[in-house]
Amino acid sequence: MAQAIQVGRQMKLWGIDVMYSSCMQRTLETAGAIYESTNVSWHVWPSLIETDRRGWPSIRERISSGQSVGSSAVDRQRLDHPNHLPLEALRQRFGSFTIDPPSPWQEQWWLQLANETREQAYARADETLHHLLQRHRGSNARIAVVCHNAFGSVLLSRLTLTPPCDHVVFGHAHAAISAVDVFETHNQIRFTNYVGHLSHDEVTEGVDFGPLR
Repeated sequence: MAQAIQVGRQMKLWGIDVMYSSCMQRTLETAGAIYESTNVSWHVWPSLIETDRRGWPSIRERISSGQSVGSSAVDRQRLDHPNHLPLEALRQRFGSFTIDPPSPWQEQWWLQLANETREQAYARADETLHHLLQRHRGSNARIAVVCHNAFGSVLLSRLTLTPPCDHVVFGHAHAAISAVDVFETHNQIRFTNYVGHLSHDEVTEGVDFGPLR
């Protein structure tokens, strides 16, 4: 939460016009801290939730061997996960945002993405970016997207036309920030994995301050 508060202060300093976040609890808490600092319009889209990148190879193997990738055990595990709350329960708990995904999502939104393949994750990123950019086309809006390390890397990969792969291409420390300028003809990466708003002791994962090896 200390990291999230620093992100909120940085977002207020830079200035943002609107914020979108996933509906996973930890991300909502981060986005909530940004909202407290900026008071911008906050939209929650289930299509921004994390993907199981580490599970992609095994899912692909099961599919190629003809095995079923869905199971009631997996569903129960996701149902009991503390990060998973139905959409209405999220609204009651956090209350400051609008749940307005461009595509329909069921209350138990995590089941819709159980055992997501790499191809499905990249397709989800394409669809999410399409709706996000269509909503703000023709404006100079500064859009904050609060999501996750693996899926955030997929989003940046699509914006930079980086080929799909099983590993994280754009790694991020906790509460790190990346910025992309989006134009009609091309996109431009301004920076990635920025942690200048965090003190040395607040930086966790994704950044090594030790000597180069």
